[in-house]
Amino acid sequence: MSASETPSYAATASTAAEAEPLLHALRACLMAQEMPDHAPTLRQLAASRLNGSQALELAAFELLARAADAAVDADTLLLPARNLQLQAQTEQHPLAQAAALRALHWVQVRLRLHHAALDSLARAAELYARCALPRLATQMRASRCRVMLGAEMHVELLQFCAAMLAEPGELTPAIHVMLLDSAASGAYYLALEQPDDAAAAPLWRDCLARRELVLRRTREFGLDAQECLALLNLAVVSASCEQAGASRDYMAQLCAKFGRDGYWSPWLRLCVLLADCADGARERAWPALLAYDAGLDDETPQGTRLREITLCAIRRYGRRWGRLDAALRATIAQVGLERRHKRALATSLGETLSAVMERPQLLHQNALLAQHGTVLENSLVQRNQELGEALETLRREVAVRQQAEAALQSAHDRLEQQVRERTDELAHAMRALMQQEKQLGMSRMVVGMAHELNTPLGNARVAASAITAQAEHLRRGLDAGALRRSEVAGLLDSVTHGGALVDRALAQISRLVERFKGLSGQPTQEPASRFDLAERLRFCADAWAHGLQARAVTLTLKLPDQLWLHGYPGACQQVFQHLLDNCLLHAFGRRAGGAIVVEARAAADAIVIDWSDDGVGIAPEHLAQVFEPFYTTQLGLTGAGLGLASVHSMVVSLMRGQVMLASTLQRGTRVSLRLPYGDGSAS
Repeated sequence: MSASETPSYAATASTAAEAEPLLHALRACLMAQEMPDHAPTLRQLAASRLNGSQALELAAFELLARAADAAVDADTLLLPARNLQLQAQTEQHPLAQAAALRALHWVQVRLRLHHAALDSLARAAELYARCALPRLATQMRASRCRVMLGAEMHVELLQFCAAMLAEPGELTPAIHVMLLDSAASGAYYLALEQPDDAAAAPLWRDCLARRELVLRRTREFGLDAQECLALLNLAVVSASCEQAGASRDYMAQLCAKFGRDGYWSPWLRLCVLLADCADGARERAWPALLAYDAGLDDETPQGTRLREITLCAIRRYGRRWGRLDAALRATIAQVGLERRHKRALATSLGETLSAVMERPQLLHQNALLAQHGTVLENSLVQRNQELGEALETLRREVAVRQQAEAALQSAHDRLEQQVRERTDELAHAMRALMQQEKQLGMSRMVVGMAHELNTPLGNARVAASAITAQAEHLRRGLDAGALRRSEVAGLLDSVTHGGALVDRALAQISRLVERFKGLSGQPTQEPASRFDLAERLRFCADAWAHGLQARAVTLTLKLPDQLWLHGYPGACQQVFQHLLDNCLLHAFGRRAGGAIVVEARAAADAIVIDWSDDGVGIAPEHLAQVFEPFYTTQLGLTGAGLGLASVHSMVVSLMRGQVMLASTLQRGTRVSLRLPYGDGSAS
C-alpha cells in the first residue's frame, strides 16, 4: 500500500477497539520510508487509550519511523529495538513483537546486517501467520527482496521474486509491483556485472520488459509513488542501454507529473549525462561525467548505487573513446568499491554467524523460560482456585455482615430516637431547673436584701417612733404650761439622739444600695480614662495602712513602676476595696494578724493582678457559689455576701476581664484578675 492509499481518520481513537484500524493502516506499510506519511496516525494513537499490546506495537512503529530517518544514527536504535522485541515476546503480544521485528530489521539493514534482517522478516511473517493475517505474512516475505537487493544477492533475488510471483493468491497490487520492481533491479545490476555487452544484452531486455510492466501496473492501480519510481528506473535503464530518446521521454513524463525536485534529482542528472554519452556528444558529456563521479558520496546507499552506475559508464565510454587511463581508474575504483561491499558483507555475515552460534543457547533459555512459565501457570491456576474459594467465603461473610449492619442500623435508629426523646426531656428538665435556680437566686437576693435592710430600717423606725413620742410629750407639756427647763433639755437630747440614729440608719441603707448597684456592672457613671494602675494600688495601700496596722495585717505590693490601663479607676478602687474587705471579714475574721500579697504585671494583652492571703481559705463545696450575690456562710454576722459578687460583676461585665479564684482550707485564697488594656496597647 502506498502513501496515497493510507486511510485517514479525522478523530482521535478514544478506545482500544477504535485504535485497531489505525494500527492496521501502519501494519500495511511496505517500506519504512512510508512512515513519515503516517505521522498524523502516530500522533492520534499516542493520544488514545490503548491496551498493553497496542501500546507496545505503537512504540515499535514509532521506532520504525525513527529508523527511516537518515539523520538518526542507526547504532543508537539497535538496542532499543531489540529490547522492545524481547519485551513483546516476554509479555506474549505477537502483533507487537512482529512490529518490533520490522523495526529491528530496518535498523539491521542500515547497519548492513542483511542476514540478521532476513531472519527478523521471516520471524515477523511467522507471527502474522499465527495471528491469522496471511496478507501481512506475505507482505513480510515479499519485503525480503529489498534486503536481498541491498546484500547484492541478485541471482537469489530473481529466483525469490519468480517464486512469489508464481503464487499470486495473497499478493496485493502494491506487493505485486514491488516484486516486479525488485526483479528488474536484480536483472539491472547483474547486467552491470557482465564482462561484455553480449552477455549483458538478455539481462537488459529482461530488465526493460519488467520496468515497462511495472509502469503499466502502477498506472493501472493508481500507485503514484511507485509510478514515479518506475519512470525514474526506466529513464536510467534506457540511458544505460544507450536508448537516449526513450530515456529523455521517460524523464519528461516524470518531470511533468512529479516535478524536478525530489530524491530523483541526482538520478535525472545522471540520466542526462548517460543520454548525452549515448548520443556521442564526447566533448561535452565526457568531462561532465567525470565531474559528476568526483562529486558523488559513496558513503550513502544512494551514493553507492550512483557511483557504481557512473563507473560502469566511464569504463564503457572510456574504452570506446580511447580514454583508457580513465577507464582503468574507473575499473580500479569499481574493484575497490566491490571490495568494500564484500568486507561489509563479510562483517555482516560474521555478526550473523555469531548470532546463529548464540541461537542454541537462546533457544535453551527460551525452553527454560517456557517450562518456568508452565509452572507459574499451574501455580496461578491453583492460586486462582484458592482465591475463588476465599472470595466465596468472603461473600458469605459480607452477607452476614450486611445483615448485622442492617440490624445495627435499625438499633442505631431506635437509639437515636430515644436519645432525641431523652434530650428533649433533659432540655425541658434543664429549663425547669434553670427557672428554679433563677427563682432560688432571686429568693436568696430578696432574703439577703430584706435582711440587710431590715436592721437599719428597724433602727430608723424605733428612732422615729421615739422622736414622735417625745414630740407629743413636749406638745402636751407646752399645752399644760407645766414644762420645766430640765425636762425640755432631756427631750431635746432624746430627739437629737434619735435623729442621729435615723441618720446612721439611712447612711447604712445608702451604702447597701450602692453595693447593690455594683452588681449591675455599671457601678459608677465615670467615663473610661487612661490611668496608672500601680499608682492607684499604692494610693489604696496608703489609705488602708492605719486599719491594717490595727488588725496586725501586713500588705505587700509587688508592682512595676508603672502599669498604664485604659479603664475605670474608680471601679478598680472599689474592686480592691471589696477584696480587702473580704480578707478582713472572712480570711482573718476569727484571728488576729495575717498577710496579704498583691502582685501585678503586664502581659501581652492584659494586666494580671494576683491577690493572695494566708487566711482560713474557702471550703471546696462553696467555691462554685462565692460569686453569687448574697451568698455567705455568715449571713447576719460579718457580711452581706456582696463583696466577691460585686468584684465579679465589675471585672467581667464592666471591664470585659476575667476573675479566677483558687483556695485551700487553712492555707489561704488567691484571686486572679485579668484586665484588658482597653485601647489595645500597653504603655
